[in-house]
Amino acid sequence: MGGIGVKKNFIDEQGKRVMEIDVLPSKHCTFECVFCPIRQKGKKTDKAHFFDETKEFILFLEKELEYNPPDVLFINSKGEAFLNAQLGEIIKLAKSRGVEVSLYTNGYLLGYPDFAEVAAMCDEVAGEIKTTKEEDFKKFQRPLDGYTLKQYWANMMAFRSQYSGKFVVYVTLIKNLNVDQESISQIRNIIKKLEPHKVIVETFKDERFGKVFGVSEEELGKLCELILE
Repeated sequence: MGGIGVKKNFIDEQGKRVMEIDVLPSKHCTFECVFCPIRQKGKKTDKAHFFDETKEFILFLEKELEYNPPDVLFINSKGEAFLNAQLGEIIKLAKSRGVEVSLYTNGYLLGYPDFAEVAAMCDEVAGEIKTTKEEDFKKFQRPLDGYTLKQYWANMMAFRSQYSGKFVVYVTLIKNLNVDQESISQIRNIIKKLEPHKVIVETFKDERFGKVFGVSEEELGKLCELILE
């Protein structure tokens, strides 16, 4: 199955059994973020691909859902899950077994009709807010040519306006990048327009990026209050 498969099983804060899966054999994404935790270079694209490993994984998943079903199937891939052309088939399989589906995505492709249709099948969909200025978006998230921050936000808003499931926004606070007053105000404005069911504010804490991009626990707490008030 290569990189496609089950990442881990765990119990979430609500006591639900969660199966976290990766639907990409290697990194495929619309961005090439400076602070991406996936070290491999990968492929930068917004075109879905058929991966040979997916067929075997779907057969495996079918058996798991029959004999050891989780409450939630959490799709969290090394890159953008939409880039597996069989993502919809995986979601339909889980839904047919009465399993909730949660999809983690950076959110840019939610404005593309074909991908939005796939996401709409999920019980929960997540989007992200990291950079707040166009020049920072280009420099630090390094998107595909032609992508803009304005369109990024518009794509998430377009999806949110017609999505009936739970929409979650992950806000990553980044030292010297999006923690100034103007950026915090921008983040608050975008969140207000997205009307998410849940907002998760976080920062980088790992050894690799924490020192360069992370904010202190004290600052994180203060900014979190400003964002969520």
